[in-house]
Amino acid sequence: MKRVVTHVNPDLDAVTSVWLIKKFLPNWEKAEVSFCQAGSTFENKPVDSDPEVLHVDVGLGKLDHHQTNEYLSAAKLVWDFVKNERKKKETISPLDEEAVERLVKVVTEVDNARDLNWQEVKEDRYYFYLHGLIEGLRELSFDDSSVVKNGSLMLETILVNLKNKIRAEEEMKQTIKFQSPWGEAAALVTGNKHLLFFGETQGYVLVMIKDPDDGGVRVYARPDSKVDLSKAYDKVKKLDPQADWFLHSSKKLLLNNASAAEMKPTKLSLEEVIEVLKNG
Repeated sequence: MKRVVTHVNPDLDAVTSVWLIKKFLPNWEKAEVSFCQAGSTFENKPVDSDPEVLHVDVGLGKLDHHQTNEYLSAAKLVWDFVKNERKKKETISPLDEEAVERLVKVVTEVDNARDLNWQEVKEDRYYFYLHGLIEGLRELSFDDSSVVKNGSLMLETILVNLKNKIRAEEEMKQTIKFQSPWGEAAALVTGNKHLLFFGETQGYVLVMIKDPDDGGVRVYARPDSKVDLSKAYDKVKKLDPQADWFLHSSKKLLLNNASAAEMKPTKLSLEEVIEVLKNG
């Protein structure tokens, strides 16, 4: 039976190392997870003596970094190990590889206390970050297996979000740029909702997407802008009265497609909605 061993009271680095092995190392998805005291091994057997047992972040062995002052983490060592093993059997998609590289980079920063230099470290929102949540689980005396299980689920969600961000970075290059009355805007036919948020972070005052499958439209404006989509709302309702349109009370969110409710998508093309937004 394959087994991944990490230290008791696992932190972000330990949880990530276990998750990487079970998710990406071929034939290890059903591996058992065990815990030992730091500096010891499973059943006191020599570390790395059994190819069916991988020790991570325990202070010993090939998948631990505590024997060196190099800028490393167990997660970084595990990821390099996984990539090397995958070369022998099956490749990793470029999107997965890029997303995991970014994820592991952050984990390594945290494990080396570089997060102390993050701008948010003094803010309450810092305690919403995954390593803080894992610390909270440990404070609540969750058993080690539960910490790994819940932490792994959160890492799955982070991976999904990072992949969507990477897609958005590429899609932003393909967007139609146009001038609205309030500043530069961008629009694209895509099902990636993350493009809306990403576009706003890039400074676009207004971002629109049109779903390639059902045709639904979402228009987001930065909350710190002077955008008022009331006029656009009235215009699209006249142009396509059969479609469902929702204008948020902030006047900065115009939806013809939503996650929380079924809406009849518009027949207006991306270019037609752009023309409406150009005129406010």
